[in-house]
Amino acid sequence: MTSSRDSLIYTDRPQRAWNPLEFSRDPDYRYHSASDSTWSEEVLRDVGLGISGTSEETIRTTDQRDSTDSTETTTPRDAYQVPPSPQSPPPHGYVRCPNRATVLQKRLSWVPLTVLILAIYATVFSGLYLAIALRKPRWTNVSSDGPLVPSTAALLSAFFAKTIELAYVTVCVAFLGQVLSRRALMRDSRGISISDMNMRAWIMQPGSMIVHWEALRYSGLTFLGAIALVATFVAMLYTTAAQALVTPKLSLGPAEPRILQGKVTASYGNNPYLASVCETPITNYTDPLYWNTTCLQIEHVGTAYHNYERWINEWSQRVNNDSKTSTELKRRPQPSGSIWDNTTVTGSWIDIQDMATLSKKYGRMVNNITMAMPHGGIPGAAMDPKNKIKQPRATSGEGTYNIEASVPSPAVNILCVGMTKEELSPLVYASWPGGSKFNPTAWNNYPEEDIPRYPSWLNRTVVDELFQFGPKYGQVPPVFGKFPQPYNTILNTTGAWPANAIYLLGATASEHKEMPPYVMCAMRGKQTGKCSTKYSADSSGAVLSVSCEDPQNEMQYDRRFNGFIEGLWNPDWKNVAAEWANAVSLNSGITDGAASNARLLMQMMPRYEEDKKTFSLDPVLPSMAEALAVMAGSTLILSSRDAPFVAYWNYTVNGHPLKEPVYQFFEATTQAVGYASGGTERWQGVFYVILVFCFLTSAVCLGFMIIEARGRQVTDFTEPQNLFALAMNSPQTAQLQGACGCGPWGKQLKGRWFIGMAEDDEHYYIRSKNEENVPFKSTMDSSPEPMEMDDGTGKMVSPMVNEFRKVSKRHSFLAKLY
Repeated sequence: MTSSRDSLIYTDRPQRAWNPLEFSRDPDYRYHSASDSTWSEEVLRDVGLGISGTSEETIRTTDQRDSTDSTETTTPRDAYQVPPSPQSPPPHGYVRCPNRATVLQKRLSWVPLTVLILAIYATVFSGLYLAIALRKPRWTNVSSDGPLVPSTAALLSAFFAKTIELAYVTVCVAFLGQVLSRRALMRDSRGISISDMNMRAWIMQPGSMIVHWEALRYSGLTFLGAIALVATFVAMLYTTAAQALVTPKLSLGPAEPRILQGKVTASYGNNPYLASVCETPITNYTDPLYWNTTCLQIEHVGTAYHNYERWINEWSQRVNNDSKTSTELKRRPQPSGSIWDNTTVTGSWIDIQDMATLSKKYGRMVNNITMAMPHGGIPGAAMDPKNKIKQPRATSGEGTYNIEASVPSPAVNILCVGMTKEELSPLVYASWPGGSKFNPTAWNNYPEEDIPRYPSWLNRTVVDELFQFGPKYGQVPPVFGKFPQPYNTILNTTGAWPANAIYLLGATASEHKEMPPYVMCAMRGKQTGKCSTKYSADSSGAVLSVSCEDPQNEMQYDRRFNGFIEGLWNPDWKNVAAEWANAVSLNSGITDGAASNARLLMQMMPRYEEDKKTFSLDPVLPSMAEALAVMAGSTLILSSRDAPFVAYWNYTVNGHPLKEPVYQFFEATTQAVGYASGGTERWQGVFYVILVFCFLTSAVCLGFMIIEARGRQVTDFTEPQNLFALAMNSPQTAQLQGACGCGPWGKQLKGRWFIGMAEDDEHYYIRSKNEENVPFKSTMDSSPEPMEMDDGTGKMVSPMVNEFRKVSKRHSFLAKLY
C-alpha cells in the first residue's frame, strides 16, 4: 500500500492544467471509482482547495498517520483519473464540493436584517441632516451658558454624521454586491467584469481609483459605475459637508419683527431734566444756581468737540489724499460721533436742497442743511433686561445683535444766509438810534430796556421770507448787540416763546467782492419721521446709526404712523441748543474773544462759481452749515435719550419729568447672532450636493432592499472571502492567462463572468462568458443523492438546484436594469 506521503508528492509526471476542453484527449488519465479507495479527511480538504500537498505540515501529518494508523489508506494521485467524457468535470485534483448552505438568505437572518436596519438609519438620518441644512434652524438651547454648550453640540453633530457615513458606506457596498451577484447569477444578463467587482473598493478605499485607474476606465461610465462614483464622493465628503451645513455655528439670524420697550422719563429736549441728571461732584449746596447747567455745558463741550474733531479729521484725510468729495451733499462725509467711548454714532443728511439753485433764487449765499441723528433711547432699550436680548460676550463672540426701531429721529436744521452790513442793521442794536449805550459785558444777562418785546414783531428785513420772520410765520427776528469782528461769532438765544431757533451772526474776512461780509445762521430742531434708528452691538463695541429717506425701508417711522406731521420745529430744543452754543464758545465774539472754534467756522464759507454766478458747496472744504450741524449733533442724542419713542408727550404732567420712569412700547426688528445650522460662507453651498446625493442614494439602496430584494439577500460574491472560495473551487480559464502573478490588466478587466452551478453536485463556480457553453457536470458515482423535488415539468430536482434556477431567472422589472 502506498503511503499518504507518497500519494501527495510525486514527480513521475508533470502537473496538468484543468481544462475541461482537453482533458478527454489525454490517454494518461484514467478513471477509478471513489469506492476503490478511502481518502482521509485532511487530504480530501487539501485536494478540494487545489493545494498540491507539498507543505511540511501535510507531510508531517501523513507521516504521523502512517506510523500510528496502519489501517488507513489513501489512493495515489496518479490513481485518481476521470473518464474521457466531454460531460465529465475537470480531472486534476477534483473533489465533489456541494454547497452546504442556501445562496438566498432568510429575511430575518443576521446579514439581511442588519443591512436593512442600516439602510433605514442612513436614509432617515441623512434626510434629517439634509432638512436641517436646508431649513437652517436656530438652536436657542445652544449657548455657552445654556443647557447645551457649543462644543458638545458640535461633537454630537460630528458623531451622528460619522455614524451616517459608516452606515451609508456599508449599505452602498451591500447594494453593489447584491446587484453584481444577482447579475452574475442571471442566465441572460451581461455578466460582471473584474472592474465591476472593483467598484466596492472605490467606496471603501477612494485612493484605489488612482492606483487602479483602468478599472475606473471600464466601469466608471456605466450606470452602476456612476452610482458607485457618487457614493464614493459622498462617503469621502459627508462628514465635511455635515460640519459645514449642519453643525451649529455662530451666525447672524434673519430680521424678526418684535415689540420692544424702553424707559421714558421726560419730553424731548427738556433742558431742566437734562441738567438735573448730569453727573457732577459739585452739589446744589455748593452752587445752588448753576451747578447743574455748568455740568451740562461741560457735557456739551466734551461730546460736541469730540464729534466735530472726528468729522474734521475725515475731511482732512480726504483732502490730503487728493480725494475730492462732491458738490452733492449725499456724497460728502456723513455726520459722525460717539457716545460712552464705545458706541459710534452716524447721522444722515435729509431734506437735501441744491445750494446753487437756492443761492441763485434768492440772489445771495444760502447754505441750508438738515441733519438727522438716531434716537438716543434705543441703546438703553436694547440693554434693558425686559427685552431679553442677549448681550455680547467678549470671550465667545455670542450676543451680537442688530436692532432697527421704528421711532422718530431727532433732526437739526442749519440755515446760513450771506448778508451785508446794511441788510443786518435792523437786527443789530449797536446800529439803532441810542445804540451807543450798548454794554457787551452786560448784554447777555441784562439786555437794554428799549428793545421791543413780544407781541412786537420788530423791524422788517430782506431775509424775512428765508428765515420766516413776522406774524405770517409767528417768529420774532433776533436782535444782536453789535457787529462781530472778522472771524468772530455772536449769538442770540433769548428769543421769547414762540421762538423755536437760536441765531448766530459771524463775520468773514474774504476780500472777494462777491463774498458776503457777514453770515447769519438760524438753528432749529425737530423730530422727523423720515428715518428709522439702527443699533448694532458686538463684543468690540456698538454702532448707533440712522436710515433715512429709503424707499425700501419699511421701518421708517412715518410709514408706520400715518398721522405723523413732518416739519414741526420743537421750541424746547432751543433751550438745549442755547446751553450748547455758549459752551462751545460761539458767543465769544460779543467781547471780541476771537475763539478758535468761531475762526474755523468762518473759514468754511462756500465758494462762489464765476461761471454760474452763484454759490455752491466746495468739494475740498466743508460748509459752515454742515459744520454747525455736526457740532450740534450731540444735543440731538442727549435730548432724545430718555424721551418718548413717539413724536409727542403723552403723559398728564405737562412738560415736567416723571417721578419714576415708565415703559413705552415701540415696533422694531431684531437680528441676533446665535448658534444655527447652515453655511457661514456662500461657497459652502456646494456641500448641499453631497447631502442631497447621500439621501437619494440611501433611499435607492433602501428601496432596492425592500422592493427588489424583498428583504432577502443572495450571497455577496464580491466580498473577498466569498470570491476567494468561489475562485478556488472553479476551473482554470484561458481568459486570465498571465494574470496569476501580476493580476489582471487591460482587456482582462472588462471580460464578462457568470456564476453557474453544476446541478449534479449542487456546486457553484465562476466561468467566463466565452466558456458559458462548456458544461460542468460531475459523474462521481459515489456521491450521495440529493433530496429531489418536482420542478413543475415532471423532472425531479433538489432544493439547492431549484433555488439556483429561481435566482438565475429574471423575475422583476428592475432585474432588467442589471
